[in-house]
Amino acid sequence: MTDDPNLWRAIAGARSPEVWIALFAGTLYVYRKSPHPSRLTRGAEAGISGMIGYSVGPDAAAWAGVNEAFAVITLSSLGYLLLDVATSIVADRAVLRDILIRRLGGGKNE
Repeated sequence: MTDDPNLWRAIAGARSPEVWIALFAGTLYVYRKSPHPSRLTRGAEAGISGMIGYSVGPDAAAWAGVNEAFAVITLSSLGYLLLDVATSIVADRAVLRDILIRRLGGGKNE
């Protein structure tokens, strides 16, 4: 893979300044609201939420018929909630096991 010196310019130019501000605001919100004590963990969670907003934002804006900046800030903020719920479900193995047993048709004798 060649090192393209214009790669970062192409990435930055792919979105308007309003979208970048919305993306920054959404990731900053997630960073501030994260309950994790570690800065690295909060940063990773905020980064993942920002990547969700960046990658899905244009399609979600077109689908919902809203401004792309609004879609990006909403997705990056809701990305935090989705990550938090997914992490909670995976962390609670007993609940996950019960959900899987019910979905697979087991546990009817109880």
